[in-house]
Amino acid sequence: MAKGGRLPMTTSRAAALVLAVVLAGCARNAPQLPPDLSHLPPEQRLLVGDQESPEGKLTCPELKEEAVKANTASRQLEGIIASNRGYNTAIIYVSSFLPPLALAARTDEEAKTSLDSLQARRDRIDRLAKAKNCVAMPSSN
Repeated sequence: MAKGGRLPMTTSRAAALVLAVVLAGCARNAPQLPPDLSHLPPEQRLLVGDQESPEGKLTCPELKEEAVKANTASRQLEGIIASNRGYNTAIIYVSSFLPPLALAARTDEEAKTSLDSLQARRDRIDRLAKAKNCVAMPSSN
């Protein structure tokens, strides 16, 4: 008759490996950072296309309003992503025992892609506001 007791070490290592693979599959790369143009004066920090963008035609008060809208939309998207964090953590823990359950994780790809776009837009608004010497721009989140 077999003795009861602890599982062999290989089983716990295999479970850890499966968990690591699942977690790695959930990770995504960070969006690319804008180039560092801090050594240039503000009016020379614009990127190609900034002036021609819809935001490039806005006045300082309009840029401020757009920055507030972008910040509000960013907070909403971050809330969507954060609301699924606990659920996804539980799914990943349980999927270490039932690997197919990992497919039930909510990746929020659409929200993450929208958040990346909003951040790029917010960066453009900030560059344009500095180039136009706008004051008192709201900070991003």
